[in-house]
Amino acid sequence: MKKNKLILFDWGGIVEPQKEGFIKTFKTLFKTLGYDKDDVIDILKNYHLSSIRTLDEYESIFENMKKDFNISCTFDQYLNLYTELFDKIIYYKDVAEYESSLKDKCNIGILSNLSVIDHDRIDKQLNLKNYDYVFLSYELGCQKPNKEIYEKVQSMLPFNKEDILFVDDLEKNINAAKEMGWNTCLANGLELDKIKKACECFINKEND
Repeated sequence: MKKNKLILFDWGGIVEPQKEGFIKTFKTLFKTLGYDKDDVIDILKNYHLSSIRTLDEYESIFENMKKDFNISCTFDQYLNLYTELFDKIIYYKDVAEYESSLKDKCNIGILSNLSVIDHDRIDKQLNLKNYDYVFLSYELGCQKPNKEIYEKVQSMLPFNKEDILFVDDLEKNINAAKEMGWNTCLANGLELDKIKKACECFINKEND
């Protein structure tokens, strides 16, 4: 019988690698477009891409990105190359399969900083229909570790704080979840045994 508990998983760093996946591919993307410096990620952080709600808004911001990176491609060319490169990222299938395996034991969900153009890729990797709850930053208009996103998520959930476990690979995101009163597990996709142990302990723990 499924318990009235929820495990929320991050995506980047948990199912899809960060440094060897997302970050490396972004550098390859801009190098292909003609920008070959090491500060790609630092510049991109200024745009808060995972808070952009629509493609139209992304396209508008892309005009400023072109100036910062001194590139001349169209937005469609950028999207096509983005999709081509990011679809090649090798993700942790064993982690994705483990997440799905928990569905009969508890509720499962995703809480991830995600841009609007990443939705199809995460869906291919995880099949989001398998999840009871999906919270994506671009849909919420805010991103981790801002307190606002945790408060929004909590307000939409029928679970007490002590009945939520959040799994993320970044300490700042974990610390914000702790402040909400959630249970937490700091781990990455290469630490599946650690994730399994935390999830099983959480599922089997009886609250006082």
